[in-house]
Amino acid sequence: MKPAMFARCCAIAIAMLAFGTSAAGPDALSYQASRDADGVQRVALVGGNYFFRPEHIVAQAGQPLEISVKVEPGVVPHSFVLEAADGTSLADVKLGEEAQTLRFNLTAGKYVFYCSKRLLGFKSHRERGMAGVLEVRE
Repeated sequence: MKPAMFARCCAIAIAMLAFGTSAAGPDALSYQASRDADGVQRVALVGGNYFFRPEHIVAQAGQPLEISVKVEPGVVPHSFVLEAADGTSLADVKLGEEAQTLRFNLTAGKYVFYCSKRLLGFKSHRERGMAGVLEVRE
């Protein structure tokens, strides 16, 4: 293969990787909360260097929901804040490497979660992308 052709193939492959993940949209990263035999919906949420995984959670209204939150090992502190559409804070906890379980019984709607931490002189973790959506459906 000629060097120019090789370079073009590499550029195309890189572009496909870069745009392929973002073109997939928010549903590509959504997670449906699983309901256990006891009727409780459960989700494990992990935070790290300016991300939450999953970043879009779907749950059913009127059913108990447990979110287990923890952080990947690292030196930067992170938190988990869950807010209702009206800005009411439903949770605000510091994340640790050991999981914490938070329990909710939510009505239908979209809730935002994010890290409230900010290092002096830098954008907040939320502004850097450490945020997500909890969508509660009827």
